[in-house]
Amino acid sequence: MKKTMQLWGAFLMAGILVFTSCKKDEEVVAPKSLYERLGGNAAISAVIDQFIANVAADARINAFFADAAADPARLTRLRNNLINQVGMATGGMEKYTGLDMKTAHKGMGIEEVHFNALVEDLSLSLDKFKVPSTEKTELLTALAALKGDIVEGSTSVYTRLGGNAAITLVIDDFIGKVAADARINSFFAAAAADPARLNRLKMNLVNQVGQASGGPEKYTGKDMKTAHKGMNLTDAHFNALVEDLTASLVKFKVESRTKIQLLTVLASLRGDIVGQ
Repeated sequence: MKKTMQLWGAFLMAGILVFTSCKKDEEVVAPKSLYERLGGNAAISAVIDQFIANVAADARINAFFADAAADPARLTRLRNNLINQVGMATGGMEKYTGLDMKTAHKGMGIEEVHFNALVEDLSLSLDKFKVPSTEKTELLTALAALKGDIVEGSTSVYTRLGGNAAITLVIDDFIGKVAADARINSFFAAAAADPARLNRLKMNLVNQVGQASGGPEKYTGKDMKTAHKGMNLTDAHFNALVEDLTASLVKFKVESRTKIQLLTVLASLRGDIVGQ
């Protein structure tokens, strides 16, 4: 009897061991999410902070973000949106509540070369924090999936300015600012006193900006060297002119990239305006 009980005990123990072994073999450990493998919110935040710094230093694309960079509150919103977007996309608890990508980038004229620069800057940030190749590839692949909603293709400065109507508003405001600017208004006093001449000046400026920015307008006035000959404009006068135009562009909320491109065109004329 004792031997029989021992035998049953041995069978029972063996059965338990076999059952336990089978159960362990059948258990499947759930794979960690990309969010967990990246290191969660703290790690993603560090990557995004470095990414923003990379973009700010990248002359290929930083003009797109200049407005946000100049406004601490807006920059913070951008940072939080990026963290939440990456967190949500990788399986975290974060919730992205910003605009969809197509709406957020509409009218920005982002080209493939700009998108590629953005990917490079994010890749450099991931490398700095030694994100493993697998996780890096997964995250960059998720970003690549958004390319179609971000890249619009090339758009002219003229289009981004808003065409003739928008340029006309900017020039009207610019002429008003120059008229009130004691540093330079004496140069334009004669035109300001003659409505017909003032209107010609306005139309010349609108056409000049339209043509220079890729629009259909045609500038038919004098070349800059001839137009400013004998005026003895100095660098200080030219800089005041640029400041007044910049103020008008800011008033009408012309985004930084377009503003910079337009002012760059004006800067190229400095040699034909100053010292004539």
